[in-house]
Amino acid sequence: MSRTSLRWGILSTGNIAGQFATDLKHSLHGVLQGVASRDPQAASSFCEQHGGTPSETYLALLQRDDIDAVYIATPHDSHAHWSHLALANSKAVLCEKPLGINQGQTLSLYGAAEENNVLLVEALMYLMHPRMHKARALIETGAIGNVTDFSSSFGFAFPFTPDHRLYNRDLAGGAILDIGIYPLTAARYLLGEPKSLAGEARLADTLVDAEAKAQLDYGDFTAYLHCSIDTDLAWVIQVKGTTGTLTIDQPWHPGPSNGDIVITNTQTEDIAVHSVTETRPLYAVEADHIAELIHAGNTASDLVTPAFSINTSYWLDRWRNEAGVTYDADKLSATGFRGQSVSVKSSSTIPAQKIGGLSKAVSKLALGTDNQIDAPTMAAMADIFVEQGGNCFDTAFIYSGGISETLLGHWITARNIRDQVIISGKGAHTPECNPAAMTAQLATSLERLQTEYLDIYCLHRDNPAVPVSEWIDALNAEVSAGRIRIFGGSNWSPSRIDEANKYATENGLQGFSLVSNNFSLARMESPVWDGCIASSTPEYFSWHSQNNFPVMAWSSQARGFFLDWEASELAAERHGADPTMHELQRVWGSPENMERRRRANQLADKYGLSAIQIALTYVIRQSFPAFAVIGPRTPGQLLESVQACKLELSDAELAWLDLRDDVE
Repeated sequence: MSRTSLRWGILSTGNIAGQFATDLKHSLHGVLQGVASRDPQAASSFCEQHGGTPSETYLALLQRDDIDAVYIATPHDSHAHWSHLALANSKAVLCEKPLGINQGQTLSLYGAAEENNVLLVEALMYLMHPRMHKARALIETGAIGNVTDFSSSFGFAFPFTPDHRLYNRDLAGGAILDIGIYPLTAARYLLGEPKSLAGEARLADTLVDAEAKAQLDYGDFTAYLHCSIDTDLAWVIQVKGTTGTLTIDQPWHPGPSNGDIVITNTQTEDIAVHSVTETRPLYAVEADHIAELIHAGNTASDLVTPAFSINTSYWLDRWRNEAGVTYDADKLSATGFRGQSVSVKSSSTIPAQKIGGLSKAVSKLALGTDNQIDAPTMAAMADIFVEQGGNCFDTAFIYSGGISETLLGHWITARNIRDQVIISGKGAHTPECNPAAMTAQLATSLERLQTEYLDIYCLHRDNPAVPVSEWIDALNAEVSAGRIRIFGGSNWSPSRIDEANKYATENGLQGFSLVSNNFSLARMESPVWDGCIASSTPEYFSWHSQNNFPVMAWSSQARGFFLDWEASELAAERHGADPTMHELQRVWGSPENMERRRRANQLADKYGLSAIQIALTYVIRQSFPAFAVIGPRTPGQLLESVQACKLELSDAELAWLDLRDDVE
């Protein structure tokens, strides 16, 4: 592609596609090259009006060599499908909002974009216009003081038409996805991510939301959102502060004659008008942003970032859930998000290692499921994980009150993948830490997971008041019944494991095959939670090495300690297991760990990786069998972990990282 000739293809010939094509003529770098429609005649007529050459089908357009980027303007229900196919054909994608019907679809799309190294951007065109950038700068620099209130609305009166995309549930109709996304993204773009959302909706007869409201909790103030497809509402953004009010009229379609931001001083009533000069129409600005990104070799937008779009899907899901609006896309099937069956792929990247008693080698990365919140989100991350060669999933009876196990079981059953994966479960957590509770909890776990057995089962805590003989006897009973294959202890000490295994050997029984303790480059200076034990102490490390005893390491990357957490705010609001700044300092913030972190950064610079990737590599490259439980939230984070598996550190580097040897 030359600097001035980004060749566009458009999927669909509806109104918004026509607007994009019209504005594209005024762009600096774009030209309409091709168009496709479900109706070939419509595509031909569109090209006669706007230019380009028609393709017989959507797929035919995506396979054309003369197309650099595609604008996907189809109904909501097909955004993910055609975006996936476009990415697979190495086409940069600008897809109309919402990018995915749910967060699972959005996560899956960004996973595909990362794997194919192709640009993917959600078409929130108004956020690419300089007026919004100016508004955010005014708020951030204190033009209205401290924010005290936010309100935004978008609504129009469209007659109830059951088959129209706005009201058709099969096409993911409704106000929230179609236009509620605008006030939602405006609040977050201008003010950052909220702490929580409360929402409601009035449903049409087709069970989509005709009108919806939401409140975003920002702690010190509330943002109020309102949208409707059957009632006229003001199109406005208003931000109140301690010294003034910022108002943007007609915010969703800024243009050459519509670029003002009005600030009213609440004390003097003085009015200041801040104008933005932009001669290009809105969609031309959007198209040029994509062209500039591609010219610079970027695979993500700095205005509508992957993280922003993923979070948009998260909040839309919460809003829909509050409103009682669901779509068929929220259910799982045997087919993955990419329109094909899902299976564990053979991998040359993620290493695997046998653990005695299991027929399959275990991937050295295990996907933790305690941070998954719904079926599509779980499915998106699990799909990507197995497609990268991972096969081990970590869960527990207590995680999210059983949601973790339920979602994992739903995915395994829907994808028909049970014989390909290894489930590592846990039960008998304090205070219900006894053999009877273990037996009952295991039965519940199997029901939630929709399986007859667990490959690995760990006691979640130890109870020294219970003799090891009682634990071994109870666990062997489950092995004999076929409900577990091998077992171990999470947060168990070497002495108790040795004692348990001695009893097992003396009585011809199966003993502990592994432990699931914290093991990471950063040593746990104080327990993350009560009863936690770390295998990274000198004594425990030596025990693992001498006995070649496997560890399934939770918090293998020290819960984000190796990230640049001093420079960025931690997002610990969505899940109780997320780290906080206080925890990082209390648990991991010793001078020794800070030095380990410094050395990890130094080694990261040497190998072109990140410190958190080095920390992960440290775990899985130990001389004894060490498996890392990871908890990525995004495909990018997951693929970064996979990439770390390619690095092999020497024994000297491993020792140097852990301060056991001062020679790199």
